[in-house]
Amino acid sequence: MYNLNKEKFIEAPTWLCGYKYNRHLVGRISKNKVVIEDIEFYVLGDYSQNLLKKLAELIKHGVKVNPASLRDQVVYIAAKLNSNLRLNELLKDIQQEICTIVNAEAASILMYEADHLRFLVTVGKVSGKIESIPVPMESIAGRIFLDGKALVFNDLEKNPAHFKGVDKAANFKTKNIVGSPIWVEDEKIGVIEVLNKDGGFSEEDAETVELFAKLIGRKLLSAWRYEKFSESFKKILLAIATAIDKRDNYTHQHSKNVARISVEIGKRMGLSQQELEKLEFSAILHDVGKIGIPDSILLKPGKLTDEEYKIIKNHTVYGAEILSQVKYVDEDILKGALEHHERLDGSGYPYGKKGEEISLFGKIIGIADVFDALSSKRTYKEAWDFGEVLKIIEADVEKGKFSKEVFEKLLESVKELSEN
Repeated sequence: MYNLNKEKFIEAPTWLCGYKYNRHLVGRISKNKVVIEDIEFYVLGDYSQNLLKKLAELIKHGVKVNPASLRDQVVYIAAKLNSNLRLNELLKDIQQEICTIVNAEAASILMYEADHLRFLVTVGKVSGKIESIPVPMESIAGRIFLDGKALVFNDLEKNPAHFKGVDKAANFKTKNIVGSPIWVEDEKIGVIEVLNKDGGFSEEDAETVELFAKLIGRKLLSAWRYEKFSESFKKILLAIATAIDKRDNYTHQHSKNVARISVEIGKRMGLSQQELEKLEFSAILHDVGKIGIPDSILLKPGKLTDEEYKIIKNHTVYGAEILSQVKYVDEDILKGALEHHERLDGSGYPYGKKGEEISLFGKIIGIADVFDALSSKRTYKEAWDFGEVLKIIEADVEKGKFSKEVFEKLLESVKELSEN
């Protein structure tokens, strides 16, 4: 892949920032260091260990490896980030990648809101602690935004503009900052700050962060808007589901609980962020069809007659019919609501589907639905202990009603939820 020229030089892969051999540094130091024998390699996050070993051999044989240029690395990272849709994952990757390339401790992103800036933090130790804190325009972040260019602040102890309210809330000490406005074409939408570099930040760091901010601006804005829409849509769905659940005071949290458990199972089964979001929507609305069931049957305290039970079973079909009229509901979401009472052995309803005829969403929501129903208080029963509920479900797994794999992930989820 790499051809030597007459001078014994080769170009390194884009993820190699620099290396140190015989105390001599070639290229730059990054936050990630990998040692191969007596050579220190400084890399980005997606490096190849095997390729590093080959590069180490070449270096020891007198071949000079030229690390990638800083600009090429920034462009490479920004292009890689464009594949991420969800805001929390995008923020996590942005913070990690820019800290690695600039060799800093932390990074944060603030969005502009009318007369102040507000943190976009959905990951890490400070999540939930500083999002609600408005950052004034008189702060360092505000000055970066208003000046419209990258700035370096290496001595915050003597800078009165440093807004210490955030450090206090996050239990974090900011020593130095390099920051840049985030641009989408000619519009400033926020600020990216990179924090705490040993020895302070340089003008090269400022140029790096400024280029990075320009390249990620459009993707960040798109993800932010999508997340706001997603959250609004989810709130609408949850309001609908809660209104239906509240017809029975004993089940008013049922849809929310089933959604939470379903998502935890889905995470452990390796579902993508997009799949998890659809699973959550489906679980929130899995009982929406109960709106078509009369109160005399739905709220009946005693045992249902065979005819009443037939009517109850129609709620899955009603739900699918309702959801099919919603613009943003696709087939996966629809099947979760329709099939959550189907069982692998064919004993479920409404169609008596078996095995792989049942969608993954149907299998996950089905087991989460039973778990919450048995572990919650109802008109006809008290809440049962988690251990007792899991034994009952496990017995049904052995009878072939539920997926063994999904049940194992339920066990893991319940254990974690119990500990928290």
